[in-house]
Amino acid sequence: MVNAKKSLQNFINDGIPASKLTGFPESAGTIYSDQNFRLDMQGKTTDGKYNLQIQINRGTKLTTLKKAAPATVAGPVLATGTESAETIRANFRATMKL
Repeated sequence: MVNAKKSLQNFINDGIPASKLTGFPESAGTIYSDQNFRLDMQGKTTDGKYNLQIQINRGTKLTTLKKAAPATVAGPVLATGTESAETIRANFRATMKL
């Protein structure tokens, strides 16, 4: 059984397709989701950066995460839209809250 921290690391490192970590939408919403986590764009900051966060899905199957849903577990990452997918991943790893 994978623990919550390892599951989040897997989501950041391998779960989110690189194409979802570049070319962000202009309006807020979910960019990518799996059973346990979702990558959300919360909107744009006043200086035009994308406010990206990884949150726990309410329907998660990880019992250690169920009570915390829909909490933010990585981020916010403020992106200009010019960063590489790997840079965005590194920023999420640096802001993990599990």
